[in-house]
Amino acid sequence: MTPRTPMVIYETTVEHVGRDGPYKEVRGRAVPYAVWTNRGWFMESVKAGCFDKSLDEAAAGLPLHLFHDSDSFPIGVSTEWDRKRDALYGVWKLDGSEEAQRAAQLAADGLLRYMSVGHSPIRSEWEFVEPEKWNPDLGPEHMDKLTRVESRLVEVSMLTVPAFATAEVLSVAAASRDPELRKRRDLLRPSLRAWQDWRSGLTA
Repeated sequence: MTPRTPMVIYETTVEHVGRDGPYKEVRGRAVPYAVWTNRGWFMESVKAGCFDKSLDEAAAGLPLHLFHDSDSFPIGVSTEWDRKRDALYGVWKLDGSEEAQRAAQLAADGLLRYMSVGHSPIRSEWEFVEPEKWNPDLGPEHMDKLTRVESRLVEVSMLTVPAFATAEVLSVAAASRDPELRKRRDLLRPSLRAWQDWRSGLTA
């Protein structure tokens, strides 16, 4: 049995969302680049392009989970990646299940605000402080620094506690945001108002 490379967890945040579901997709910044986060004993950051090779080799979309619970069914799957200099952005198609829709609604309410990536490290770089200066109690300047250079992206999760506060879900789109659906709904509004006026006349 071959040993498994340990999976590292990164958390990242929901800003603008829709409330008129069913929800169709999540868009967000999965992980920021060149941003330092405190891991307790050391500082850690992700280098730009860290996941590019992994994404190029991926045969299918990667799962969207809740709280990194890979023992449960995913609530969505990635459909698009945007590899920018500042971060890795993504789009995830949401499942119609109760769990997925509940997660989207919680995001809309600002209660499930964050995202996290799970990955398997391949190449990393360390920058060590002098042993006599190492003291996490004194802050980042007295801590070693770890930069993730290349990793295999395994999954993305929605959760509540971030490691990288600058990473955030940018939108949760609902089905009724479809332009044709909105157009048909707008056409019905005059008839609906006329019916309401007529009904009000009967009860006056």
